[in-house]
Amino acid sequence: MKKFIIYPIMACVLLAFLVLAGCEGKRSEMVNLDNHLPKQEIDGISIQTLPMEDEEYAVLKAAGAGNSMVFEVSLGETDADQVHYWIDQYIDGERVGSLLGLETSLDQVKDNSFRLYLTTLGLKDGDEVWTLAFRQKGNVVSTKTEIPKGEFDSTMIHSMPPTTVNPNETAVLGVIVRNKGKDHVESSVDVEAMIRDNQEVYVLRCTIVKEK
Repeated sequence: MKKFIIYPIMACVLLAFLVLAGCEGKRSEMVNLDNHLPKQEIDGISIQTLPMEDEEYAVLKAAGAGNSMVFEVSLGETDADQVHYWIDQYIDGERVGSLLGLETSLDQVKDNSFRLYLTTLGLKDGDEVWTLAFRQKGNVVSTKTEIPKGEFDSTMIHSMPPTTVNPNETAVLGVIVRNKGKDHVESSVDVEAMIRDNQEVYVLRCTIVKEK
């Protein structure tokens, strides 16, 4: 596993890989003293997939990426310290290990949002390079691995709906599913069902860590 630091001019063309299982964030009621009407204040970390029309997908595609998932993460008032971002691999319903992982510290800046990426890049021999990447402002960290060529009748990449999570909770951001002898895969927010019903499933997970 290798890590790379890419300067700002490279941030938009990183070949990075990239949903998430619904974890409910904490919510608290706050009273507006002006009109005495309660309103919801989210106390947690917001994670959402960038819409496919976002220009960042076009940039990744132009750089050679096959499939991509890009996530916008806003820390809110949590003052988190680190992000752990990895892929768990399942074969025939059983977890066989973590395929790829990335850990990095978070800068404590006024605009405390950042982006996470998962991208695939096809090679000439049919193998693929999968990349995870993190970008906050001009800083980019990435890690990649090569996936052996496989003959599959169906492949699906699926991002989870927007969610709010608490620090130190693990969320599922997305899944990649591959099957032989099965020409159709249905997407679902039920990650356990997808793991159980498909031959190869790769689950993209993330934990935003707050140490203090």
